[in-house]
Amino acid sequence: MPRRTGESTTSAPNDRAGLISWLIKEGARLGFHSEAGYASPVDGAVADVAWMMNTGQKPVFTFTLVEDLAGLMVFAMQWAGSSTEPKSWIHICVIMRGSIEVPPLLPGGVKGYYVENLDSLRHSLEGFTDKMIRLLRNFTDDEPKGDRYETVRRLSGITADWPRGMWNSRLSLKAHTTFGDGLKLFTAEGLEDEETDAPALKPSRKVVPIELVCDDASFEGALIRLVKAGCGRLLLSTEHRNYPFIFRLTVIEGGDSDLDLWFDTDKSNIPQALLFRELVESVEASGSVYFSSPSGVLAVSTLKRGVS
Repeated sequence: MPRRTGESTTSAPNDRAGLISWLIKEGARLGFHSEAGYASPVDGAVADVAWMMNTGQKPVFTFTLVEDLAGLMVFAMQWAGSSTEPKSWIHICVIMRGSIEVPPLLPGGVKGYYVENLDSLRHSLEGFTDKMIRLLRNFTDDEPKGDRYETVRRLSGITADWPRGMWNSRLSLKAHTTFGDGLKLFTAEGLEDEETDAPALKPSRKVVPIELVCDDASFEGALIRLVKAGCGRLLLSTEHRNYPFIFRLTVIEGGDSDLDLWFDTDKSNIPQALLFRELVESVEASGSVYFSSPSGVLAVSTLKRGVS
């Protein structure tokens, strides 16, 4: 029976086999199904350890052990994945030698820890687990009760048939939106606005990859297109029949806008749901979100507090 609460009594290992064993036990202590030598179905990338809610599902956490800076960056890039097809929610590189300095910026969703400071890693993993519990509850009927281990095990049972029985997420917010240079990607060549002599915007099937950024949360790889333009109104919307995410921005003349953040669980896996709710939580807390395109900022939406 794994320990449910308190600190692990295992001393800090200093070898690869010992650290893998420690990570396996820590995952079990927190209530996860943990396994060694996990291969991602996305591209075959192998993690030394993976923690998942249930066998056969994409993992919540993955881990690789690295010996040097080159290895750190290789695995960091390999496991960064994308928000639309994440390999896991959070990937952690455990650095075996303390002489390596962790780069100040790792790809989104990738963390780095030194093996000499496993207490810090354990504390962070407990915090990440608490956040996972909070985010997942938006899709389930789970009610808060019990300790961390009991809660994860209960959620494991609830999510065993994911996405069956899970709630969709629909959030519509009032905002004020300003546009940047990225909007030029949707102009129609050869057409000009009669009033401003500027290139006109024209709806089309053209899609532009965007990144939604809000404080420490980000969502990469969404494809957005200009669905409607005319009568002082623009509608920008993401679309992909295989993805559960829908981000819609409806802007009327003057900048007043409706920001829709929608999620369809029927098309989703658990890491996708966590990434979506992480973004939503950040947007609600900070009150703004950036839409970044290959040509720069597409739009900045600032929420109107107290307006529904």
